[in-house]
Amino acid sequence: MKTKNILTLAALMSALTTGLALEATAQVSSETSAESPVAKATSDLHVLQMKPMQFRVSYTNPKTNRLSVRIVDAEQRVLFSENKNVSTNYLKYFDLSPLLDGTYTFEITDGNEKYSQSFDIMTQTRRIVAAKN
Repeated sequence: MKTKNILTLAALMSALTTGLALEATAQVSSETSAESPVAKATSDLHVLQMKPMQFRVSYTNPKTNRLSVRIVDAEQRVLFSENKNVSTNYLKYFDLSPLLDGTYTFEITDGNEKYSQSFDIMTQTRRIVAAKN
């Protein structure tokens, strides 16, 4: 009987001294839009997530040989900007892990046409319960 009480007490103490482990991950959801004076059925802008928070941005079939590439936040603050001379296609890799939670947009301007790809960064916290003896 005494042994049973000691085991019950030990189990109760373990349950009370449970620690929490936190792990944060980012989830990115995206939608594509093409904004141009002339409506276009499909976009030549392609954004592909290679690893968590690392993206490959490509733009195929440019109309001009000079592209404007930007990353902007929800308040339209420019976080990245470059003007690039291209002969065939544009390709660049981006590591967006330093960005805080929020909505961001990749923008490519090709002559009179502007293409954009928006995405949300949302930190998800997962709690893991682990018993300590």
